[in-house]
Amino acid sequence: MSSNITLIVIPGPGARTVSVEDNTTVAQLVSSENLHGRDIIINGEGIPATAYQTSTIPAGAEVFATGSVKGNNDARTLVVIPGPGARNISYSSDTTIADLVSRENLHGRDIILDGRGVPATEWQQATLGNTQEIFATGSVKGN
Repeated sequence: MSSNITLIVIPGPGARTVSVEDNTTVAQLVSSENLHGRDIIINGEGIPATAYQTSTIPAGAEVFATGSVKGNNDARTLVVIPGPGARNISYSSDTTIADLVSRENLHGRDIILDGRGVPATEWQQATLGNTQEIFATGSVKGN
């Protein structure tokens, strides 16, 4: 069963009605509506990014997706090879590599931050910090 919510994206297109299935999580909404890198506020309550996977959106909710107007989200370049190439993304400096990999669907790739490879064993703790260029490389050798 589905219900309607009001989604307000600021800065962005503003308010609109969105239909979501019962038990839709914040993570699913972020993915389906391309709200990556934004703070999510549901009915006046901020949802921490660590709770996106488990927090569900109640029927009739008012959901604010706010981008930084204070400079707490940083513009970065993500280069996905092989794949779509380079594009700009916005993530806060405290975003972990694991969160980036999950949000951008970069599973199975090597992650290189400003020319420094980050072993997968460090992804849970390592953050983007002041990184400006992120390479996500997959095999180009045929394996």
